[in-house]
Amino acid sequence: MKKILLTLAVLLPLTLTADTPKEQKVVFDCSSDDFDFVSSRFWLIEQSALEYKETKTPYKIVLTIHSGCTDVVSKESAEDDEVLQKIQKRMKELSEKHAVSVEACQIALDSHDITKKDLLPFVSSVRNSITRVIALQNDGYAFIPFN
Repeated sequence: MKKILLTLAVLLPLTLTADTPKEQKVVFDCSSDDFDFVSSRFWLIEQSALEYKETKTPYKIVLTIHSGCTDVVSKESAEDDEVLQKIQKRMKELSEKHAVSVEACQIALDSHDITKKDLLPFVSSVRNSITRVIALQNDGYAFIPFN
């Protein structure tokens, strides 16, 4: 009886972890100034999150914004631009519905004269998107560039 209990005690944790999918970690890195392309790629981020949810796969998604993509986080830039408005709506949904962390490079924000007041409320800034992506990759995040 003791041998059976010991065997169960050893095997039970293995069977429980076998059913749990491995957490997926990804950083989508946007530097493109082609906003039609950016819009299509942000749609794919949403599709990835939906797939993870559907398959009950835990995930962490970070979206870094810099270079030519920087204007997507500016309220002012989107005022008269339907494509940017669409992108910002999708980013808000990614943040709120799918827990995507949207991070803008402060170096790029400064070079585009985007102030904290002009920054979308669900976007955080990081000092340098390059060092942020390096840290995420070293933490096991897959790197998907949009350039």
